[in-house]
Amino acid sequence: AVPRIVVGSSWNAGILADHGLNNVSTVLQGVDLRRFHPRPGPKLLPGRFVVFSGGKLEHRKGQDIVLAAFQRFRSRHPEALLVTAWQSPWPEKARTVAQSPHVQGSPDVREKGGLDIVGWCAHNGLPAGSVVDLGMLPNHRIPDLLADVDCAVFASRYESGTNLPAMECMAMGLPVVLSDNTGHQDIIDDAWCYPLRAQGPVAPPAGWGNDGWGESSVDELDAALEAIFSDREAAASRGQAAAARMTQLAWPDQVDALLKVVAETAG
Repeated sequence: AVPRIVVGSSWNAGILADHGLNNVSTVLQGVDLRRFHPRPGPKLLPGRFVVFSGGKLEHRKGQDIVLAAFQRFRSRHPEALLVTAWQSPWPEKARTVAQSPHVQGSPDVREKGGLDIVGWCAHNGLPAGSVVDLGMLPNHRIPDLLADVDCAVFASRYESGTNLPAMECMAMGLPVVLSDNTGHQDIIDDAWCYPLRAQGPVAPPAGWGNDGWGESSVDELDAALEAIFSDREAAASRGQAAAARMTQLAWPDQVDALLKVVAETAG
């Protein structure tokens, strides 16, 4: 059998190819369509425009860009609400966000554990009542919360894979804003999401490469939020297209694709 590397994104495969490794197969991760699927229903927060942002808080994930853009957006639409799932078992990673020019400092770690997300957002200009911290929730509770969301934003500077929380939001039929870089490029398209096409350079951490990394534009993200807010019908249409796209990436199919590669390699 010939040794083979299986990677989770085309970007990863391209990096390896650039270094002379061609025995590579790309198999994207899947999404659990039993939990994450469109579910129409009454809004629990009528009168609010709810923006969801997920992923552990760190410079890599670009929540500082989200915060800065949301602050601008909310200045025009005070009914906007930012709902965050930024907690993680690695709160020390949140310190890296302090290197951003868009925010001041990083969240404090609370005595009982977890990051003071709301306090940090307040320090950066988002008053009480404009931000909700979901804390650390089990995956099976997320769909019910996403059902009350108007859109989701993922402004990552780089993603080694396709970004599972983004895929879950797309599977729910939400309008999703995605940075056009690295692993996101396997699931990005103008037909089913709102791509952040402007991508500036990113300085890598010491000892890292930065091939394909991208710094999203706060202006472009603000404009994307405004587009979703202003044309709900078009946003809903893109959300429906996103849900349809995710049916092509169900976990059983992606596991079968992985097993096929393993079998072919072993054979």
